[in-house]
Amino acid sequence: MNFQAYLADTYRIIKEEPVILILGGVVVQLLTILSLGILAGPFLGGYFLLIIYFLRDNKKPSFNDIFSGLQQFGNLFPFVLVILIIFIGFMLLVLPGLLFATWWLYVLPLMVDRKISFSEAMRLSMNKVNETGFLMHFVFLLLISVIPMMLLNFLSAMMPFLLVLKILLPPFQAGCLASLYIDKFGLAETKDLHEEEEVETAPVEVPAPQIAGATEQTAAVEEDTPAANETPDDLSSNTERQNHSHENDDGQEKN
Repeated sequence: MNFQAYLADTYRIIKEEPVILILGGVVVQLLTILSLGILAGPFLGGYFLLIIYFLRDNKKPSFNDIFSGLQQFGNLFPFVLVILIIFIGFMLLVLPGLLFATWWLYVLPLMVDRKISFSEAMRLSMNKVNETGFLMHFVFLLLISVIPMMLLNFLSAMMPFLLVLKILLPPFQAGCLASLYIDKFGLAETKDLHEEEEVETAPVEVPAPQIAGATEQTAAVEEDTPAANETPDDLSSNTERQNHSHENDDGQEKN
């Protein structure tokens, strides 16, 4: 896990599109709070998708892209269940909430990017976290979410004007997570796509069709075709016999 690269990606996109990412993060936070977290999936999903396309596909974002998650409303709406489970986990001595948040770190990016159900996204996210290192993902979560929030709350208690820095948290957190998601899932997805293309374009051997009666027709043609070792005299005698046979047939028809 290259945390320095994730920070560099986040700094780059905020530097290139500060208005959309910072203002968009504020809008998403307000809409999520106003909906009591119920519409967190569609709003946060559109914000994540905007950043994923920006990092992976170099697609310049627009302000309307922030609301692109509403196009997947039915698919992203159940994400509120993930938030609810994590919240309950935090209420139970904090540690269960941190465990759930770590295992399901990729749930929302998977749902919005691959358009899969939240149960499938939960399964894929947990498998990826366990395969690539639970401890590293746990540290990543602390560095982008828990520690910055605690630090800002502590500093703003002494210097209230520092609360303004909270508007930088959404693009910072979403940028780092999107960069991590692309690092862990983007290459694998491309590899699978190439493998599918190779399977589709692989040559298929088609057996030669067996035509009924082909053997009989071939044999008949061979009988009508004169043999290569027949002499000219044999050929002329055969021709005379055939002509004589035709004359007899004509005579019988006249009678």
